[in-house]
Amino acid sequence: MPDILIVEDNQVNQKLIAFLLARAGFTYDRAENGAVALQKLAAEPYRLVLMDIMMPVMNGYDATRAIRNDPRLKDLPIVALTANAMRGEEERCRAVGCNDFIAKPYSKDVVLATIARLIEPPAAQAAPTA
Repeated sequence: MPDILIVEDNQVNQKLIAFLLARAGFTYDRAENGAVALQKLAAEPYRLVLMDIMMPVMNGYDATRAIRNDPRLKDLPIVALTANAMRGEEERCRAVGCNDFIAKPYSKDVVLATIARLIEPPAAQAAPTA
């Protein structure tokens, strides 16, 4: 089971995020829009979703609303990714159900710190308890 679903229409951004996640030990899957993300979420469990907001077919707002309307997915952490720097964008993302928000361009440290606030990193999962 992949840890994280990357929902991003831009191939370069997909590859960048995938590289960051892999280096941090996370497994991941990709979806190029919200409609594909919903199909993948129906078929397989994920621990977190990185959701681009502006995408063709189904945007991140509509996909997040659909996820929050599914009782099985209501607690799934969703992090909005957006290049929209307009005032109020973070609040709009949170209003549709995103747990957190990352503005583009983002840094590796911001991405990994945001994820770590919502789910345990792979190293922490595998660490033996004494």
